[in-house]
Amino acid sequence: MRLALATLIASIAATSLARAQAPPPAGRCEDAVTWLDPATLPDGTPPEARRLETWLAALPPDVDPDQELLGPETITWLNQRNADLVGAWRDPLGDEGPSIAAIDDELARRMAHFSAKLATGELVLGPAPDERAMPHPHALAEAHLRMENALPVDAVQAIAEPVDLRCIPLSGGVYRGRIDRAFDRNQCSRLHPGDLVRVLRTTADGWRYVHAGHGVGWLEAPALSPPLRPYEARALLARPALTVLGDLVPATTAHGEVVFLRLGASFPLVAEAVDAQDTHQILVPTVEGFTDAFVSRTAEVARGTLALTRRAVLTLAFARLGDAYGWGGLGGFRDCSALLLDLAAVFDLRLGRHSSVQARAGLSTLDVSGLSDDVKRRAIAAAHRRGVVFLYMPGHIMLHLGELDGRPYALSAISEYLLPCPEGGHRTVRIDRVEVTDLERGRGTERTSFLERITTLAVFGP
Repeated sequence: MRLALATLIASIAATSLARAQAPPPAGRCEDAVTWLDPATLPDGTPPEARRLETWLAALPPDVDPDQELLGPETITWLNQRNADLVGAWRDPLGDEGPSIAAIDDELARRMAHFSAKLATGELVLGPAPDERAMPHPHALAEAHLRMENALPVDAVQAIAEPVDLRCIPLSGGVYRGRIDRAFDRNQCSRLHPGDLVRVLRTTADGWRYVHAGHGVGWLEAPALSPPLRPYEARALLARPALTVLGDLVPATTAHGEVVFLRLGASFPLVAEAVDAQDTHQILVPTVEGFTDAFVSRTAEVARGTLALTRRAVLTLAFARLGDAYGWGGLGGFRDCSALLLDLAAVFDLRLGRHSSVQARAGLSTLDVSGLSDDVKRRAIAAAHRRGVVFLYMPGHIMLHLGELDGRPYALSAISEYLLPCPEGGHRTVRIDRVEVTDLERGRGTERTSFLERITTLAVFGP
């Protein structure tokens, strides 16, 4: 039975490889792609829209940019409430981990999902983004057997080196239609030094199935700390922590090795200002265990979490302006939901990984689907007066900035948008970075404008 299933999956894989290599249609406007130079602003975006000061000045006169929107107790309550959402962030150190049967069901659902879409040609197999060779036709069958033969474990460990979180235990990529290495559908997320995970399955060839708080997935030969007893992990979390406000902030271990710390990550504090160089002493995980490391005392780190204010959110968001886009954390970069997830963590807001889950994570949620443009614009403006607002449209989520010259704008990690062609159809503009755009992007194309596509507002404020 197992051999027959493996043969079937191999057949699906071979068919998907053939589809992936078929030539694209040509000669139509909608097939044209413009790659926007990093120094070029999106069409119609004024330079002042990319300045933090513009949006602080654009706040209504009676809105205080330094008002704390949600206090620590409210944030704790909100995190607990959101944990009930499907796909939301859940504490990997929870006393009761998922049952063996629940894990088996999740693994089976994932494999069935990928196999079905590969069979219909909606998805195709291809190389991983950093590989040139196409995967072996039996790669999908091998992934299935890997999942079937994985042994149950239950261990808490910390990520010591950056590693991709794969949806199924397959090194190669899975793509929609023709292969575009920027969009590997098997790339669920990326984990970074300091992240705690609960290891639930292990394979003989080094794969680990883990619960990472914001999601679950597979790690290929990860660099992990030795297992921590539950009380050891909780003792680490109970210590005063240093929160990273910048990105790729260097920390030097006692052995002279440099570890780069990620926005939103936090590390146990050992001491502050320990010498004349004015450094923080923290604990970072290695494959041998936790060790001391030293971080310069700058504005890129802070003791504890920040108060959730408009100024703090906008300041951190604009610090990431121009950062490269990375679907699922590809290359260590961020997509739309990863950007908001890391920003929120600075304020101890724990978000799920996917934009559809983040859209329901606010203190209040507004359904604006079906509203006219004018009514929707007024609803966004009213929500903006109450606090920080996430704008969700299926497949994308953005941080609302406000209005400039009567047009609403947002900041997001964005891959592309469409422009209408004079002769009909559209042209794709690949931007692939964190950028400010107005909500008129795409108007007159088959996707319609951002404003028309927005369905949900998540409001973080009273």
